[in-house]
Amino acid sequence: MFYTSSLLKNHDVKAVFTHRESEGDTDFSLDDETYRIRNIQALCNQSGFVIPHQVIQVHTAEIAHCFGSGKFHQQEADILLATEQGIALAIRTADCLPILLADKQAGVIAAVHAGWKGTVAKVAVKAVQAMCAHGARIEHIVASLGPCIGLCCFEVKPDVAQKLTDSCQEKVSCYREDSCFVDLAQVNQYQLYKAGVLTENVEVSTRCTVCHENPLYYSYRRDERKAGRQLSMVMLP
Repeated sequence: MFYTSSLLKNHDVKAVFTHRESEGDTDFSLDDETYRIRNIQALCNQSGFVIPHQVIQVHTAEIAHCFGSGKFHQQEADILLATEQGIALAIRTADCLPILLADKQAGVIAAVHAGWKGTVAKVAVKAVQAMCAHGARIEHIVASLGPCIGLCCFEVKPDVAQKLTDSCQEKVSCYREDSCFVDLAQVNQYQLYKAGVLTENVEVSTRCTVCHENPLYYSYRRDERKAGRQLSMVMLP
């Protein structure tokens, strides 16, 4: 149902990334509220999380500062930030990149939804800046980049590839048979490094949500409107 971030665990931060179970698929999309709430409760029971905060994700770099008990906010944002212990943050993905960030010493965490539009807007960098504005120190921030569409499957138009390249000033694309492919996770990884996050404080999943098979993942690129959603959660115990 999920795997745990080893990097964040080593820094006493709880962080999990769900996947699609081969039997009894666990979906966290917004289509069926009763089903979603039931699945979230089951995930929290298994992982030791409290009910997380969630928002309406719209591929921007807007921030929602979350307080108190977890709930679904009728607010559009792609960065969730918390500065209190015992609060969980969650984002939904189905090819976009989930990024979980924490500074345990400062007591600041963030969860980021990074699609290609948000990546061009440097959503990960803005999350780091927001954390630092609330007391985090750049050298203490740890980041776990979860499963997303990989370089193997993320075919884009050349103008999109150029925008992503410009956003990190590094080579992150390649051509195969006249088609252009981009490494979405690597773009965000470079952005985090250039924002000052230490290389040893960043871990990156190698699982592609489109073609990885064991475990399976939901993928909008593969299944379009039939795709469910993964959930990625972070919490300071």
